Amino acid sequence: MEELAKVAGVSVSTVSRALAGNPLINAKTRARIVDLAAKHNYQINENARNFRLQKTNVIAVVLMLDVKSEQHTSDMFFLEMLGAIADALSVQNYDLLLANSPMTNVLDIHNSRIFRQSDGIVFIGQGNQHKQLNEFSDLDKPMVVWGSNLPDRRYCTVGADNVVGGYLATKHLLNLGRKHIVFMGDINMPEPKQRFEGYLKALKEKGVKFDKRLQIDVPFEMSHASEAINDLLQQKISFDGAVCCSDLIALSAIAALTESGLRVPEDVAVVGYDDIALAGYSSPSLTTVRQNIVQGGRILVQKLMAQINGDTVTDSVLKTELIVRRSSGAW
Repeated sequence: MEELAKVAGVSVSTVSRALAGNPLINAKTRARIVDLAAKHNYQINENARNFRLQKTNVIAVVLMLDVKSEQHTSDMFFLEMLGAIADALSVQNYDLLLANSPMTNVLDIHNSRIFRQSDGIVFIGQGNQHKQLNEFSDLDKPMVVWGSNLPDRRYCTVGADNVVGGYLATKHLLNLGRKHIVFMGDINMPEPKQRFEGYLKALKEKGVKFDKRLQIDVPFEMSHASEAINDLLQQKISFDGAVCCSDLIALSAIAALTESGLRVPEDVAVVGYDDIALAGYSSPSLTTVRQNIVQGGRILVQKLMAQINGDTVTDSVLKTELIVRRSSGAW
């Protein structure tokens, strides 16, 4: 940089600002310095610059996997969200460091390279660690969470309106004449709990009495959904619809129903949640509640970059939309 400054006849600080695109340097001077840098094959030493700025240009992404349910990184929701985040980070010239091992306490990250070797952290989900995430936010590390608006929260969240999502899914089936609707999702988790609130709201609005037998705690893992459907059938509990807290749960439920000789949607109408890419290609195609995963990943990165730059950020609630396909019997 000193050599480039001599060639350009300016100070080192002027070269630094010009190459950084600082508007304090007039456009003509910036253009001349950029041209000279290209002519003399000048390249910024990223490691040295990051050391000086105390930056790594790395963002850590922590998947809040459900330890008890043996939830996997290969869950398509996680994969699509990771892809969206990675694309958004590449635009910012940042790399992604993935933490994909289930963590019983996210505070353990404080002593790991996830904390030391990143400029900020994105948590995908909250699990049952809302309290720990609050404590983590006090460590003054830039962070943002994909999740729900929970009481006494001290961290920034990006997510969809889960109550509205559960309501839309249930109301859709009720309007199609279904009256015995199973709710499949672990209501001990923040997002399914809010979707269950929407489910109850729709039932009450339609004057349908809630049957406790039709609320099934199913974690975000496919095998558990199949077992739950088979248990309902063995107990001869009557149901004609299912609201599922993820598309993977819904697809597993459809497979179990089909194997049992029931038709979807004729005998049981099914609605999923997330609108993963596979939803439109299943048989039958899956009616689902869409969370805009690509938009969500982009906003998560925007919020984190703003914090890294010292800005104050606010929460974002994305639009929740019902996507109607064949599995609910609407067409």
